[in-house]
Amino acid sequence: MDRETALQNYREAVSRKIAAFRSHMGDSVLEHAEDWEAVVEKAMKLLGEQMEKQGKEYVCFLYFSLLKSDTINRNYRVQLHGLDMSWYMDKEPVEVYVDVKELLTPLDELWNELVCANQGYGVSVNEYDIQNLLFDELTIMDNMICQVLRYRLRDWEKKGIFEPVTRSPYWVLRWGEYRDQTEILVQADRVEKDPGVWKTELSKAAREPEKMVFSYWYKGTYADRTIRDMDMRFITFEESTVQNIVFQNCNLEGSRFPGTRLTGCSFEGCNLWGADFRECTFEQTSFAGAELTAAVFPAESVPFLEISAEQLQVIRLDREEES
Repeated sequence: MDRETALQNYREAVSRKIAAFRSHMGDSVLEHAEDWEAVVEKAMKLLGEQMEKQGKEYVCFLYFSLLKSDTINRNYRVQLHGLDMSWYMDKEPVEVYVDVKELLTPLDELWNELVCANQGYGVSVNEYDIQNLLFDELTIMDNMICQVLRYRLRDWEKKGIFEPVTRSPYWVLRWGEYRDQTEILVQADRVEKDPGVWKTELSKAAREPEKMVFSYWYKGTYADRTIRDMDMRFITFEESTVQNIVFQNCNLEGSRFPGTRLTGCSFEGCNLWGADFRECTFEQTSFAGAELTAAVFPAESVPFLEISAEQLQVIRLDREEES
């Protein structure tokens, strides 16, 4: 049997094992969501200590990675890499590591299964081929972890998760492959912007569909517009006024509105899955026709909003005594 045929047969033979792993790993990440959050918290504490040792004034870019070099050695840990505004030109980056062996037990079990399944293929399927299959799974695992942590960390300020680390007014936390594809977990940009920037960025979004994704709007007034069919996932309006804006069929999944006043706004046909309105005040604002699953509202405001009986069944209520 030639190598190409043997490798194809091997991949087909292990496809069910890989599918079972993905299901198992997905369940495991959800089950251990709190533990993954604890990994982030521990890493931030270690990073703060390392910054103090190095005399590092601040960081702007933070990256979590499951390194391939560690995976090859079955050394299951995550790296947290901190950089200043110079980004990868930073001459004194900081890095720390946190062990996650117990959280990656399904991956280690898959490795054993892939090795056992290689019996009978001789040298046609080697360790390098098995490693490549595992590397493919790292990308999928990264996505699973991001999906969970993105919501676990949205209360980062209240929980004090990043307090040990001195950050610039603009900073971002990403998770993914080292110096490669990563996803944003948390982003803050507490710099007041010129009013024209909002209009400019909306215009750019017509040509760059993800321009408004994770964008951050701080202490501004955004008014008198109709915004249609725009991808605005995880957008944040902080301590702002959003006035007379009609959002139509926009994707606002995971959006946040801390300390923001919504007045004369509507969200017909919008996806507001997991949106956070806990610290919002509302005036003449309608959520009729919006997807509100897992969206969080201040309990005292709900009776005055246009939220249907069906929507009430899927939203979450935040009460002051629970905060």
